[in-house]
Amino acid sequence: MEKIFLDILRPDDWHVHLREGEMLSSVLPFTYENFGSALIMPNLDTPITNISLADNYYNEICKQIPKGAEFTPNMTLYLTNYLSKDEIRKVSTHKYIKAIKMYPKGATTNSDSGISDFKNFYHLFEVMEESGVILSIHGEVTDEKVDVFERESVFIEKVLTKIIKQFPNLKIVLEHITSADAVKFINEQSMVAATITIHHLMVNRNIMLSKGIRPDFYCAPILKTEYDRRALVQAAISGNRKFFLGTDSAPHVEGKKIASCGCAGIFSSPLAIPLLIQLFEKHSSLKKIEPFVSKNGRAFYGLRQHKDRVRYVKRPKSIKVIKDIKTSDGKITVFNPYGEIYWEKEN
Repeated sequence: MEKIFLDILRPDDWHVHLREGEMLSSVLPFTYENFGSALIMPNLDTPITNISLADNYYNEICKQIPKGAEFTPNMTLYLTNYLSKDEIRKVSTHKYIKAIKMYPKGATTNSDSGISDFKNFYHLFEVMEESGVILSIHGEVTDEKVDVFERESVFIEKVLTKIIKQFPNLKIVLEHITSADAVKFINEQSMVAATITIHHLMVNRNIMLSKGIRPDFYCAPILKTEYDRRALVQAAISGNRKFFLGTDSAPHVEGKKIASCGCAGIFSSPLAIPLLIQLFEKHSSLKKIEPFVSKNGRAFYGLRQHKDRVRYVKRPKSIKVIKDIKTSDGKITVFNPYGEIYWEKEN
């Protein structure tokens, strides 16, 4: 059987959680081995709220990247009341801080320092707009009166549209979009792009909730309908420059996932690219995977395109893949709804 290859520019991950301490050591290799760069989220136990903390976290990450590895960690700051206009101006020229992340208070892991009243930050959005600093947004409302499956759409209608109207030249990334409504909204904007995760492309809420609860598929924002999933797939395979990969890979040990109040988060970094290749192949769209994983994100963030390329090969039989990783606190399950994987990176 003739070998089938896929040759693409080195991929990037524009939304990943690397955690800290032992967890960082356990999960980081799967990111630097599979991606040329990644945008690292700031919601640690002590949030990364200023440049000094970002520098420290950056150095902690870099110490664990092997010499010769072609990987760049890009950092983010956590938007809080303590962020000043001067700090934002410094971010605009910082070598590796690429965005400021806005979390609604209580929306996800370590978001207790997040925002309750978005208008209180308009004075900072103004400086970001002037300085060309990108605002990265977890786009959900957290009002308990709003159904959990509608929180993204309500956020777009009640919050995001007002921010865009007030700051039309502010560059925004709506992170990990989950719905057909979000796809439609992004397509209508000029300065707004979106990341899409692997899990929102591959599974829906039925898979998580039908025939028993599957905690390993629980994430925030929560999975939506099959109609929404298909809309996300169409956005990803379209080649549209507004959409690019952000895995939102977010590791939690089994004891915290399978619990009376389980954590939201899916660990997808180890199999991210093979899973995406099979998804794009299924939709006869392998030619469109390079824009989604390698080009669109770099273009939106104003970075030069990678020059180096990586090659993936399709095997005639399913290959043996990692199912979980072990830590001193327990195992972390690797996301793989396909089960059988046929693509792997050629060394």
